[in-house]
Amino acid sequence: MNNPEGGAPFTNPGGPNSDNGQPQPQRRTSGQWDNLLQDERVRQAKQVSKQYWGFFLSALTRPYSTMKEVQAAQLLNSLITMGLTAILSALYFLTWFIKWDISPIIGPGFLRPLLLTAAGIAVGCGTTYAALRLEKVSFDLKLLIARFGTLLVPAVALLVLAILSLILSLYSFSVLLLILSFLFVFVSINTVAFQYPLNTSNRGIDTLYLIATANVATGYIFYKLVMSVLAGAAYGLFNSMSPFGL
Repeated sequence: MNNPEGGAPFTNPGGPNSDNGQPQPQRRTSGQWDNLLQDERVRQAKQVSKQYWGFFLSALTRPYSTMKEVQAAQLLNSLITMGLTAILSALYFLTWFIKWDISPIIGPGFLRPLLLTAAGIAVGCGTTYAALRLEKVSFDLKLLIARFGTLLVPAVALLVLAILSLILSLYSFSVLLLILSFLFVFVSINTVAFQYPLNTSNRGIDTLYLIATANVATGYIFYKLVMSVLAGAAYGLFNSMSPFGL
């Protein structure tokens, strides 16, 4: 095709938006997607996901053995497990609120359980740290958290099963799975504490009372979690049934 202004003939008769039959916007989108896949942060996220999946399967099938072998460098995997435990716990209660059509759902049905579960895990880990410090035990804090989080992997699996059971209306079974998942927090406290050479002398506070205090403090947080959810559910049900609302 000749250039009407007398210049060189056009070499792209299809116009600027065509290149071998492929529109330019499509090529641009494809290029952006390739750049995204090649981004360093995306590659790191994929690598972390792959590493965590291997860690998760190992800790699920052999939790105690994996806990004994875990290193402080695997702290990130344990932190991810703690976060998943808190999120899945909140999703479980949120599912209850949705199935029973209880409102409001975000505050009492998700945010409060999320924060209280995270607080319970933090208290469990913190009281274990405090007990070991009082026992004058030398330990690595990162390794302590890594061990604690490793033992919570079965709790994550139980919470997933609890949510699925709740969706299938297996209410009693789902509650049982939820209770078992919370028990793993207490199992983690006691198992991790006894991995260290505790003081057996008669000086100071006896080890039994230190471990018991850690369990009671953590148990109180989870008690507040359950009571808070029940109170929010009761409020929502009463509000929905009241002709005046609240």
